This record gives sequence, C-alpha cells and structure tokens, in this order.
Amino acid sequence: MRNDLLVASAALLVLGVPVTAQAAPCADLPNPVYLQVGDTQEPLMKRLGQKLRENTPNPITIIYKTSGSCTNIDAIYNGTLLTTNPSYVPSMAEMPTWDPSQPSPTCDIDPAGVDLDVTNSNVFIDACTATPMPMGIAAFTGPVQPYLFVVPEASTQTAITAEEAYFVFGFGAAGQVEPWNDEAFMFIRTTTKSTLISMAANIGVPPNKMKGMPFDSSSQVLNAVSTSVSPEKTIGLLGAEIYDQNRATVNALAFRTYGQSTAYYADSTKDSFDKRNVRDGHYSIWSPTVYLTHVDNQGNPVNANAGYVIDLILGNDVMPEPNFDALDVVVSGVKLVPNCAMSVQRASEGGPLSGYCPPEPCGCYFDSKLGTPADSCVPCTNNDACNGGVCRHGFCESR
Repeated sequence: MRNDLLVASAALLVLGVPVTAQAAPCADLPNPVYLQVGDTQEPLMKRLGQKLRENTPNPITIIYKTSGSCTNIDAIYNGTLLTTNPSYVPSMAEMPTWDPSQPSPTCDIDPAGVDLDVTNSNVFIDACTATPMPMGIAAFTGPVQPYLFVVPEASTQTAITAEEAYFVFGFGAAGQVEPWNDEAFMFIRTTTKSTLISMAANIGVPPNKMKGMPFDSSSQVLNAVSTSVSPEKTIGLLGAEIYDQNRATVNALAFRTYGQSTAYYADSTKDSFDKRNVRDGHYSIWSPTVYLTHVDNQGNPVNANAGYVIDLILGNDVMPEPNFDALDVVVSGVKLVPNCAMSVQRASEGGPLSGYCPPEPCGCYFDSKLGTPADSCVPCTNNDACNGGVCRHGFCESR
C-alpha cells in the first residue's frame, strides 16, 4: 500500500435531518412528483428541484424520500405506498433563504399513503434482484455515479489496490492489511445500498460478506470517517456526489483495480473534479443511476411530469422547454457524469469495461464545466464552425 475534524454543521447541513417549516399537505404543493431515491442522489433532487419550482413553463415540486437502491426497486415493483412524511424542495416564495446546502423541509403525507411516481437505483437492477421487471414498469438509465474509498484528512494513506480492498473488506482483521485491520474503523453501508453493492462487486466480495461497521446513510459514514479518533486505521465508502461536497473533511484514495499497474483517482488529479479517469476507464468503481417509473403500453411514463423529470436528468429534450439548463445541474451542480461524456460502458455491476461512443457526445462541454477542454474542442454557436461535426452545448462535437 502507498502513503504519498469536523463534520459538524456544514456537512450536516448538506445531508442532515430535514427541517420542518410549517408543514403543508404534500398534495397541495404544485404539480407534485413523488420519488424514492438513494441518498447519494439527494443533492441532485435539491438542485434540480429548486430549478423546477421556478420553471415557469412547467413548475414541478420534487417530493422525495431516500432509501437504499434495492429497497427502491422493490418499492415500485410491489406498489409500496409512501406513508411517512417526505422531504420536498421549496420555492423561493415559500423559503427565500433556502438553498440546496440546507436540509429540505417536509410536507404532510396523506395518512392512507401515496403511490410513488419514480424510484431510483444507483446500481444495475440485477445487482439487487433477479425478479423480472413487472409489466407497466420501465427503467431509464441516467448519469454515472462513481464510488470512492475515503480516509480522514489526518490519514497519510493515498491509495488502495483491489487486492488490498478484497482482504480488508472480505476478511477484516484476519486480512492483516496494514493499517486497515480494525473493523471498528472500517465504515461501510448496509447491504441494500448502492455504495456497498458497487464497491463490493468491483473488489470481488459478496455484499453480505463485507466487513466493517454498517451505516444506513452516507452522512453517518462521512461523520464517522471525518471524526475518527484513529485516522490512520480509518477507511470508509462514499458516493462521489457526497464526497465532492465534503472534500474539506475527508480524502479520497486512488484505486488500482485488478490487472492495472497504477492506482487512479476518479478525477485526473486529487484536487480536480473532471471525472476523467471514470470517463475513459482508468477508474473502474462506478455504476449507472437508473430511474424506474410506471409506463403505458407504448412505454411512455403514465405521469407526464414524472417523465419530464426523468428526461431532464437523462439529458433528453423536453416540452415545454425549461427555463434552465438541466445538463448544467447534473454536471456543474452535482458532478455526476452524463452518458454523453462517457467513452466506456459496462453491462453489469463491476463488469468489464468496453469502448463507448455516445450518440450525442458532450465531452467538450463537460470539460468546459469541470476541467480543461482539449485543444480540439472548438467553441461554436452553430454547425458552420464544426467541419462536418455538430455544435452541441457550445462546442463542436464529432456527431
């Protein structure tokens, strides 16, 4: 292995307990869409939801509950009702000082329960269940979510190999990998959570065999890692969307997967946000985000507003056209990787990577927001400057 406090209020504001303003009935909120998502997607719910509340052409209220990916799949497969008071994203008129770094307020759910419009898995569905998808349900693949091994700021550790992670999390103390040989300082997620499922698949450990202290939420892992009394022995698992908002409190480890000779960060450097090594296949711990909803016989979402929300997350065109750039929310706002910025793909959880050419690439745009565009990225306002390519999101793309 290679060597190269405070979560307090700031982190808790990002991921803490929802605030309770004067709770209104959820049904009274304008155009409500009810979602149950993984907690790594809560930043997206907040940022997209804030834009949607102010989206004059089609104002929508995101009402959401967080739970594990496998639980979310099961909920829509079996028609589980939402019965506990969920969080929602307020409008500027309701809460002028609210922003997505703060906990969301809650609304009062109908005591009889409410049908979920959308659920979310942040791993491939078959990583959770072999049950065939029920009739009337469809899955839509969204942006890529990387996952990370993280350590406290005070730790001197900078990287981990797949072999080391296999023995650390597959055998715990018996794995005898220094310094991560004390299960009391190995902070993981429970077995329904995408973070654990994805990372377990990438190191070859069955999810139910992962050693460590399991936590239900990302915020609990973040807090446990950042405030550990034994920094050198401490290691945890986090989604990159959570890590990227809390880099001041924990560090990510570079990861060398099986067959590689070098460890890589998810980004091109420790301090960058460009997800370059995810996008080109050097960093292997990532999964798709998947959105499930009820559809009609033609495969169209039954709830048009639910379909509108899903299409915005996926980067599809919608009508009416929103008064904001949804791709910018996904990229700049929460630093997920849209499929249009990927050059690799996979077909199963932790499976082999293969080359990918997105039908409508946006790599130059992505780099312009979170990295440095290549010299070949030509700014444009129309196709005339693109020599046979296509002007997309302000840059010439190959097609």
